[in-house]
Amino acid sequence: MITVRTVASDADIDTYLGVRNRVHPQTPMPREAVLDQRRQPDNLDLIADRDGVAVGVATTAEFGGAPGGDLAYLTIRVPREERRGGVGTALYARASDHAGTLGKSRFYCVVRHDDADSLEYYGRRGFAEVGRMQDVFLDLAAAEPRVETPRGVAIVPAADHLPGAYAVALQADADIPSGERMASGTFEQWRNRNFGPLTIPELTLVALSGGAVVGYAILQRHTGDTAEHAMTGVARSARGRGIATALKQAQIAGAKAAGYRFLRTQNDLSNAPMRRVNDRLGFERRFEWVHLTGPLLGG
Repeated sequence: MITVRTVASDADIDTYLGVRNRVHPQTPMPREAVLDQRRQPDNLDLIADRDGVAVGVATTAEFGGAPGGDLAYLTIRVPREERRGGVGTALYARASDHAGTLGKSRFYCVVRHDDADSLEYYGRRGFAEVGRMQDVFLDLAAAEPRVETPRGVAIVPAADHLPGAYAVALQADADIPSGERMASGTFEQWRNRNFGPLTIPELTLVALSGGAVVGYAILQRHTGDTAEHAMTGVARSARGRGIATALKQAQIAGAKAAGYRFLRTQNDLSNAPMRRVNDRLGFERRFEWVHLTGPLLGG
């Protein structure tokens, strides 16, 4: 018999992480990330048990890429040996109930391109692909970082320039290639989403031109030896000047000096300019994530 319960204790968090990271050992979820997501009032973390043994986990919350819209974010992680036995559907049903209480009518989820089981599962339930992201890594041992800052541009820590970075984000987020239009939300929503406990303050940077923010780049901890470019954005009026490259070069140099071994980022396949930046910097593709939207169960 399958039962679904909410994550409520420290032991439950350990169980949740154990299942989640067994499904995706190449991209383990840090405990701090779970604690951060649980601070959001709309977040719900779930564990599915069969005969007292955890056999799947799920999380749902408002989709942060478009606050206030009709989408809830959904992750369902079930180990391969536990699939095709109703575990995913039990989690999907409970997550759908929660999404309905949030006033949402659709889910947004992300599946690895080589996870045929999950892609088939979602496809049978009416989910459709709306985008695809490359997961790329840079080996810092082989990197020879050189920061080439455009004339008239200064790169400094972002902490004292968040309102300016947010103004750039309003343009950059809206221009992200996606089948679903992305939105920054309010300043508070944007700040809370991007500047949590995993953000590395000294390596989260802005580019200033004439005293105004024209670009920003957020770097976060991913695992003990890997940092992640969470977002790089440049104002429309400043694009084509090498600002995104300079921001990333500065972060590469800083991450290597700080002792990180790898940098990770994700690029939408249709975002050719940013893919070219990362190709020139030496990032190499490992796999892809398929982005899907679909109905709540029974919706």
